[in-house]
Amino acid sequence: MLALNHSDLTLRVGSIAVLCIYSAVVLLLAGILLLRFIRLAKERRRRNVTEIWRPLLAQCVVEVPETLPALKSRDHLVFLYLWNHCYESVRGDARTLLNELARRTKTDQFAKELLRSGRLRRQLLAIVTLGHLQERSVWNELEGTLQADNAFLSLVAAKALLNIDAQAAIPLLIPVISRRKDWSPLKVVAMFEAVGADLAAETIAKAACLAAPEIGARLIRHLAATQSQYGLPPLRALLRENSPSDDVLAACLFLFGECSDPRDMATVRAHMSHPTWYVRLQAASALGKMGVEEDEALLIGLLDDEHWWVRYRAAEALSNLPWMTADKMTRLCGALSTIEAHEHMLPFMAQSNVRKADSLPTAPPERDTL
Repeated sequence: MLALNHSDLTLRVGSIAVLCIYSAVVLLLAGILLLRFIRLAKERRRRNVTEIWRPLLAQCVVEVPETLPALKSRDHLVFLYLWNHCYESVRGDARTLLNELARRTKTDQFAKELLRSGRLRRQLLAIVTLGHLQERSVWNELEGTLQADNAFLSLVAAKALLNIDAQAAIPLLIPVISRRKDWSPLKVVAMFEAVGADLAAETIAKAACLAAPEIGARLIRHLAATQSQYGLPPLRALLRENSPSDDVLAACLFLFGECSDPRDMATVRAHMSHPTWYVRLQAASALGKMGVEEDEALLIGLLDDEHWWVRYRAAEALSNLPWMTADKMTRLCGALSTIEAHEHMLPFMAQSNVRKADSLPTAPPERDTL
């Protein structure tokens, strides 16, 4: 009797378990179908919004239509992506017309709601949009976002502030740039593209002067990407009035070489015998780009440096001097007194000889005479 009851109980439990498994499978399939239906509905709605608004956005580059189709709240996200893409693709008066379209569709109000939504992706979209719209009313919120833990969010907020009012934003950004280790210098340089290379170079240089050595050195090295000399005066003042770290000093010498301003020649020469090897290295590289004929002796002296990389960069700098010919380099190599200096010059001498051979005119082929 007990055995029979036990068998019935086992059968009942097994039946319930099978029923639960089948129910779970059915629910899972229903969930998959529901998700697929929702995704297809979103794609269909996104496609419809794109088909309606993309031609209108293209038309708004020339003139904003008097009547605009209704824009539902659920479709506004798709519209924002289209509008921002179009805004970043045009310049000048076309952007003013796009801003007019955005305000007529109440995009500025919708973006403010997204800014306070607490969802990262929507916040990023809102910040970009409000920056393009130059919406001054969210200035304080964007200023607070500069301190956000998320580096990307804070960078986007900084760019939006620059778009709204660059002159007012720069005093806020200089101390932030100098503190944030998680801001890539390349991103910082790119952030200033809209305000011009000169203003970017000056701002980044001032931030580098205030920053910790590891941050300042990285910022200075990326100043060369701006191709502007407006960043040089703050760095000259830094070297003149303070004793910066070797990392910052080496970065300054690198930038001086890239900019090749004759006013920095004395500074470069003064550090050819610096006790830190990578400072001497950057001084040698800079002198190879901006030196005069009298500086040959300084570079030749570094061919006997105790550090291999300094000797190599000195040899490279000598070979890059504009007046250095293959014949002169051969005579210079023959006059060297140490084996190490000679070994470093040989590869560059060989390259110079190859360039010389390539530049010689080739004789025309002889014609067969009949």
